[in-house]
Amino acid sequence: MVSVQDDMREGLLREGHIKVDKLIDRSQHITDDFMTFPRPETPESDEGTYNFPSNADNLSDEQLENWLVFFGSWRGYTINRIAELEAEIGLLSEGYDLIMVTKTSDLEISSTKKLLKETLKGIVLNENSDLYKLHKKLMISRSDLKILKGRLSLYDVQFEAISRVITRRGQERQRA
Repeated sequence: MVSVQDDMREGLLREGHIKVDKLIDRSQHITDDFMTFPRPETPESDEGTYNFPSNADNLSDEQLENWLVFFGSWRGYTINRIAELEAEIGLLSEGYDLIMVTKTSDLEISSTKKLLKETLKGIVLNENSDLYKLHKKLMISRSDLKILKGRLSLYDVQFEAISRVITRRGQERQRA
């Protein structure tokens, strides 16, 4: 019995060659295989920015809890987006590399003179608009991934700062 996933993988290959449009389409649905896992929605937010308090000690217990939930939900959402983007980049990158190796080797075989790898890559990209489009998509996805990892680091630091204030308050209350 052939699964939908196997059908999609087979659809990527036609006559021994990877089809770029099928590869990109598959990357857009890469998380479909994991739909049984709960997936976080984008956390609710009043606006696109926030002002982190310069002194969390001045916040009320309720405000601290709100910040903890805020950063906790954004951390979870960001971790999920990073995982999805890394999977997409992994699939697209492997496909890109396979297509590039195949096409550059074809050029090397047919060329009467030795060409540099970068020259071969440039020729292949100039002659294949789909592969060029895939290369641009990879560049954008990789930069998006860097932004997400930076945001995750920011959320982690701010979550930990709020958590330390909550812990310290709890310890002070126990002593009193």
